Amino acid sequence: MKSKIVFRATWFAVLWGFVASPAGWAADKEPVRLIFDTDLESDVDDAGTVALLHALADRGEVKLLAMGVSARHPFSGPCLDAINTFYGRGDIPIGVLKGDGGGNKSKYAQRVAEEFPHDLKSSADAEDATKLYRRVLAAQPDGSVVMVSVGFLTNLANLLQSSADKHSRLSGKELVRRKIKVWVCMGGAFPKGREWNVFRDAKASQIAINGWPTRIVFSGYEIGKRVMTGARLAKLPKPHPVRRSYELYNGLKNRESWDQTAALYAVRGVRGELADFWDLSEPGTMRVLEDGSNDWQAQTDRNHVYLIQKLPPAKVAAAIEDLMLHIPPAAKR
Repeated sequence: MKSKIVFRATWFAVLWGFVASPAGWAADKEPVRLIFDTDLESDVDDAGTVALLHALADRGEVKLLAMGVSARHPFSGPCLDAINTFYGRGDIPIGVLKGDGGGNKSKYAQRVAEEFPHDLKSSADAEDATKLYRRVLAAQPDGSVVMVSVGFLTNLANLLQSSADKHSRLSGKELVRRKIKVWVCMGGAFPKGREWNVFRDAKASQIAINGWPTRIVFSGYEIGKRVMTGARLAKLPKPHPVRRSYELYNGLKNRESWDQTAALYAVRGVRGELADFWDLSEPGTMRVLEDGSNDWQAQTDRNHVYLIQKLPPAKVAAAIEDLMLHIPPAAKR
């Protein structure tokens, strides 16, 4: 029975103690401190997610500490910088994957980078994502950061395996344990399946998921696949880098919103505001197999959970797309 396998999101939040009530957040106006890790290249929902995060930042709901790219396209970093610049936040530090892993194909990254102003000329010029994450995390209060990943898990595996440096004497795993209260991951399929973000670098996924020392909330493939957004971006004025991304990717048609669901939960769900959107599973363990497929083992003493659809996907899509349509103050000048 559903009552035996599902916890209400609000009840679970109280149980684990990592969310504040909406009223409490409104009273102290403390934004969620967030690091965003993306494979901005292969699919376009990454670009839509960046738009969503900037809309939430303009509302004072989130502070975007840093963004990392887990893909290998030479224009992924510049494309991300161009979108950030459009939204008036070109100063957000961007790190990219160095070494092995990631991908290298995109329908839109190079064109957007070439058509919109920004400072980062090539991903090769960007800081190493692992070094960036260590530097940013070391400067944050303990237990204050939310990590959200919507791409390959290579950067997060590298972070866990990193060593002490000039910013922190802690190992990567200990730094994560001290600074990050929850990781929201768009990855996997539940209760079992084989999903792109996990199997693309299966070894890194095993390292990141098995070794992560704090709570993980998974937004699985099944959550975003029926949440269709993007077509309404045609209403946005030109030029607009996210509108352009969807135009280049699929002619401004709707696309699944896998990544947006994770980012929305990372901000509003972590604050306890989305109990009507999704339920949370009982605690357990997401196990990543050698081929990158995953399964789920319910274990009450573990700290993994996954989202379960509650609100009709069309209503979730409307809420997400409304945020994607936000016109930033920087673009109104």
